[in-house]
Amino acid sequence: MRRTIATVAVVALVVLAGCSAGGGGGDGTTTQAAPNGTTASDAGDAIYETPLDGATVAENHESVVADATTFTLVSTSNQSQGNQSVSSESTLRADFDSGAYSSVQQSRGRTVEQFVFGNGSGYQRFEFSTGDVRYTVPQQTANASVIAGGQIASFVDAFEYEYVGTETVDGTDTHVYEASGVSDLNESAPGFSGLDTENVSNLGATLYITEDGLVKQFGYELGLETEGQSASIAVTQQYTDLGETTVEPPAWIGEARANTSDGSATTTSASA
Repeated sequence: MRRTIATVAVVALVVLAGCSAGGGGGDGTTTQAAPNGTTASDAGDAIYETPLDGATVAENHESVVADATTFTLVSTSNQSQGNQSVSSESTLRADFDSGAYSSVQQSRGRTVEQFVFGNGSGYQRFEFSTGDVRYTVPQQTANASVIAGGQIASFVDAFEYEYVGTETVDGTDTHVYEASGVSDLNESAPGFSGLDTENVSNLGATLYITEDGLVKQFGYELGLETEGQSASIAVTQQYTDLGETTVEPPAWIGEARANTSDGSATTTSASA
């Protein structure tokens, strides 16, 4: 079972995205429900014909984000094994033009904040449940243009999607594409190549794409049954506040500079 969870964790790293859980075995098919903030509307003409091409979807998405210049990316991840579960929530705000971005992630009683300047330099702030605070200089950082597209191309190419109509996501009209069951999984896709599909109890993925090509929301859900235990992961990612996001250094930047060695991963503990 440890290997099962390890596989699930690897899959979680493919994208930070999600859908709905189920169980029981069979062919791994699950019925998708509309996520929070979405409502069904009349079906319209598909923005893309299937099968989807990941590179095309990602390119058009990044073009929309680039035109907006700023955006917010909200991600959630929920993993479970037996009676244990782990949840993670993160919000990333980025400026496509300058390359600067900030992020806040909460998981396991710990909050991790990061700010990266347009030149690629940055700082991290860790706050633990004990109230202790630690600062670090990240060894590697991304830039906003890379974050804008995330893992969309890989996510799209990991499944065989079917166009199912239109829905609104937080008031935005979108075209909806769904994949359901092991038969719709590209088993050679990164993160899924080590997955034992015989143990998959449910699998589903959904894309919500606006008329201009923005991948407004996407995600998947995977459930496994093996050795008498169940494991699952559900991940969701949504782009919001395009052109309305502000990216500024947080108030703790000065303290981070004072408690780290620039250009290294040296850390110093500080009180909250």
